[in-house]
Amino acid sequence: MRWNREVDRAIVSGVAEKEIQQIKKEYISNRIRESVDVFGNQPERLGTILMSAVAVLTMLISKVLQKARELTTKLFDTEQMQPQMSVQETVCQPAEKETQTKPKIPPKPVMPTEAAAYPKLLKIYKELKRQNEIIFEAEKERNALELERDDLKGLARFTKRGELQSKIDRKNEEIDILKIGLSGIAKRYGYKNVQEFYRIYHKSHSAYIDYREQVAEREKTYGKDNQKQDKQSVLERLKNSPKRTSDYQQQRTNNNKDRGAR
Repeated sequence: MRWNREVDRAIVSGVAEKEIQQIKKEYISNRIRESVDVFGNQPERLGTILMSAVAVLTMLISKVLQKARELTTKLFDTEQMQPQMSVQETVCQPAEKETQTKPKIPPKPVMPTEAAAYPKLLKIYKELKRQNEIIFEAEKERNALELERDDLKGLARFTKRGELQSKIDRKNEEIDILKIGLSGIAKRYGYKNVQEFYRIYHKSHSAYIDYREQVAEREKTYGKDNQKQDKQSVLERLKNSPKRTSDYQQQRTNNNKDRGAR
């Protein structure tokens, strides 16, 4: 069903399920009810209603993808402009104040099953994204052909219109096959549809992020770098001790000399 294929694509493109449900309610459920009230039970009108809903969802997908591309470009440009901190600057940063008592080191966090599945799910996620990018490019080509067809004037409207329409029809067939490929990818990996995969993927992604944060926090508090800093601090104190003793002895010698002078 074309609506289901477009829903799969909307989910891969990042459209919220709430927005998809809203379009379904407004452009399918409500309009079918209105059609039945006005024209009675006429199944042939269902196709027109579905095509209208698909068109609205397709426009929303294009907007979301375009915004995502603009945001990616903006973030990339920002990262390029940010100055990199030099090694010297990193070294010169003041060290955190040492704690006198060292707490007991807790065990390493255990990766939950959902987080462990994330690397595999990420590969499927990227495959769906690549397929969606191919669809997006194909639609841009189709849209360009439609604009060219609609801009034809004079004799060209009769000589070139048929040729351009054939190209548009072939491109639409290609796009439909590519969209079917989205659900095909999900099913190939054992998921009922794209929607089911994305629910599992998002759950796994959250679990993985939580686990990585726990690991990072533990490393920050109890990691090897901290232990190395502790050892260095002890060595520095040991090195400084003879100097303090020497200074103390020198001060006593000077005091004795002062007394002798008196």
